Amino acid sequence: MDGYCLRGEVDKALAVFESMKRKGILPNTFSYNILINGYCKKFKVDIAIDLFQQMPSEGLTPTIETYSTILQGFFHVGRHVEARKFFMEKMINQGVELNNVTCGILLHGLCQNCYVFEALSFFQILESSGLVADIQVYTILIDGLSKNGHLENARSLFDNLPAKGLRPNVKTYTVMIQAYCHEGLLDEANELFREMEAHDCLPSDVTYNMLIRGCLQNKNYYEAGVLMDEMLGRGFAADASTASVLLDLLDVQEQDPAPLALCKKYLP
Repeated sequence: MDGYCLRGEVDKALAVFESMKRKGILPNTFSYNILINGYCKKFKVDIAIDLFQQMPSEGLTPTIETYSTILQGFFHVGRHVEARKFFMEKMINQGVELNNVTCGILLHGLCQNCYVFEALSFFQILESSGLVADIQVYTILIDGLSKNGHLENARSLFDNLPAKGLRPNVKTYTVMIQAYCHEGLLDEANELFREMEAHDCLPSDVTYNMLIRGCLQNKNYYEAGVLMDEMLGRGFAADASTASVLLDLLDVQEQDPAPLALCKKYLP
């Protein structure tokens, strides 16, 4: 079954599942989870829900992985209203013990659909119920807030991380750097970038490319060149988006020698 699902052949996996039942081999929670996950990945959430609803009749209790998979499945097919209803009615109201993975799925799905303040509200409910959020959950919220135009709220969450006993990881820093660059706040972005290493958090190629693009788009060509040299010296390379921004500089009508020099140096 697992092999079929990994290949996307979920109907064949279901046929094996039904054959096992006919032979008197009782399914367990693990086998249901495999099928539910397989159908959700194929965007067939209704079949996944049918399987979920069969579990009690087999004497089985869905696990937190079962609930999380269906929640994510709803968001993947754009059925965010049903996702929120499922979360409240099937999970919160029935006392399902939540974890950070489930919390992250919910918050990410809400933020992607622009329900950032609803995500914050759910987050507060979860914290008050005893969930201790990890850095991944906070990063999802910070990212969602900043991408939906709420930089100050994102910054407030970020600045409050030490008080929660949490340290930003490379993704958290990169999310904030991207937010600052998007708003043209290069000084803040550069300061945070340098703060990373001071806190023993090395920037990734994604971090470098994000900041370099921010510098280029805000016409800070000198800093872009410094960062590019530093990035290449660490064995990273410019990604397609950074190369695209550099190429766009070649199309500028009033050509500035600084960006042209960058293009000649870094483009093949």
